[in-house]
Amino acid sequence: MADSYIPIIDFETCGLEEESCLHKNLHAVGDLLVQAFSDVGFVYLKNTGIKGTFLEKLNDITAEFFARQIEEKERYCKKPGQVFGYVGIDKERFNPDLPCDYKEAFDVDGTSFDRSEDVWPDDIAPGFSKGMLEFMELSKKLALRILLALGIGLELEDEEFFNKCHSNMHSKETFVTGRTLYYPPVTKELKPGQQRLLEHSDFTSITLVYQDLIGGLQVQHVDGHYVDATPVADTVMVNIGNTMQHWTKGKLKSTKHRVVVGKNEHLLKTARRSLAYFVHPNNDIYINKPLVYKEKSSTDDDCIPQKDLITSKEFLLGRSRALWENKDSMQK
Repeated sequence: MADSYIPIIDFETCGLEEESCLHKNLHAVGDLLVQAFSDVGFVYLKNTGIKGTFLEKLNDITAEFFARQIEEKERYCKKPGQVFGYVGIDKERFNPDLPCDYKEAFDVDGTSFDRSEDVWPDDIAPGFSKGMLEFMELSKKLALRILLALGIGLELEDEEFFNKCHSNMHSKETFVTGRTLYYPPVTKELKPGQQRLLEHSDFTSITLVYQDLIGGLQVQHVDGHYVDATPVADTVMVNIGNTMQHWTKGKLKSTKHRVVVGKNEHLLKTARRSLAYFVHPNNDIYINKPLVYKEKSSTDDDCIPQKDLITSKEFLLGRSRALWENKDSMQK
């Protein structure tokens, strides 16, 4: 695409409308994914089988929640130690030395499928729970198709390896999270350095992002400066996270990104919406254990002592702690 730094890949032959995918189609798409994730770290997928009308309806439902008074929304705030729940403005940031992000969100994790109705904001946003859980299920199916294509494209000895490592996606055994995001219109002067979403890289194996057409998302170019991630209608943006970068020894790149306000009057006065699905391996998967490829099996030189193996959960929690202990840790 001429106006975008991020490649666009047609996923139709592997999309959710296909009950099963031919190996040759997964291989063809997998090769393209590996190339894009090696060069840029981001890709747009079109024809995934997830309908734009469903996403628009879900954004409309969750918009009813975000439009409520803060006192009503705070009834659904995250509880200590939980992923599930509401996150208000000035509650999250990726740099302790800068102001919090100018955004709101509601997070849904794997345990949400077993949560009672009274913890959901269905009373003020009818259909919220049904819509978010359907979103989680559709995104899970798409993520598994992408991971399968990646395993084939990387020529892993076990092409289904990544799928096996993500077998517990909607359970308490992983940190997989769905998120509905609301970036309010900027009606007051922001604090110095404040953005809608500060520069960061994801902790995930992969992330799926369904953004509207408002704009504001930027990704870091290979030369270091930021470029606009120009929205593309009816696509899903997919990016590599730190876990997958570590797992593939840097072959697939976790690229920094941010959501800026800029000086554009339209962006300033318009709410921005997106839905995200953060994919993590099962908590007990070792993500520094060398991958085994078809043309080269692990050797003794590749072996890592048991005491030095790092699980997906340990890696995620370690990176999360480092974020607050050392703001530069996420830039390595």
